[in-house]
Amino acid sequence: MVSYIQIVIADFLLTIAFLFQKKYQEKAGTSVNAGLIYTILSGVFSAVMFFVINGFTVRITLFSIIMSVLFSVAVTMYVFIGFRIMEKGNVSFYTLFLMSGGMVIPYIYGVLFLKEQLTLARVVGLVLILVAIISSNFTRGKFDKKQLFLCTMVFLLNGAVCVISKAHQISAASQIVSSSDFVILVAISKIVISLLVLPFNKDKSVDKPMVPFKSVILIVMMAAAADGIAYMLQLMGAVNLPATVLFPLITGGTIVLSTMMDFIFCKVKLSHKQWISVATAFLGTLMFL
Repeated sequence: MVSYIQIVIADFLLTIAFLFQKKYQEKAGTSVNAGLIYTILSGVFSAVMFFVINGFTVRITLFSIIMSVLFSVAVTMYVFIGFRIMEKGNVSFYTLFLMSGGMVIPYIYGVLFLKEQLTLARVVGLVLILVAIISSNFTRGKFDKKQLFLCTMVFLLNGAVCVISKAHQISAASQIVSSSDFVILVAISKIVISLLVLPFNKDKSVDKPMVPFKSVILIVMMAAAADGIAYMLQLMGAVNLPATVLFPLITGGTIVLSTMMDFIFCKVKLSHKQWISVATAFLGTLMFL
């Protein structure tokens, strides 16, 4: 029961982090540079925050370092691919493949490699959440073979991120490296990778006017805090919950809560199709409880 509560709280925090990320994009734009700067700043805040929470200590193993680097490389790659996809205006396709990959691949991984139980209720729940993702994100538009390839890469990379998280948490290394330790390692890896990539980014254009640093710093801090704590709770839940339960709960819960947050706090009007998608995702999520 404790693990389920942790995941529910994580879903709320992920939704809050998403709202702060949207606010950051309103201030700084969605250029590659803006994304890299956000990753660096949020990584610094996360690393410092959890280092303090950890009592100014961090435990590491070689395996944990390797896994955190792999995690960060996969995230960085799908973010950059996402920018390429969204250049064509296919934001919905990016979201569709991103969310689906983060749920389907770890589900298959759990069944095939962790011998986790496959039940009819969970299969139905998985299908319902997939239907909700597709119905809420699929739109007609130009979608060529190159776009399909890029979206498939996003699907695989986000799935890999989830598998890496689960694999680390069930490994012997997790007996030494706590969830907060691993959050610190991931944050540092993201900072290093983003700093290495930043000078090579050829597109220096901005799609928003430059704004004072102080006007975005608090937004990034709040997003980093919510995202970091949410990820730590996911890692803690990954120790006890099977992958076939954990990631559909995260995906379904985030769909429902983010849509409701948009409706309540951002005054976004939802169509009938979106309300049906939320209800479908909610019903699918219940199948995993």
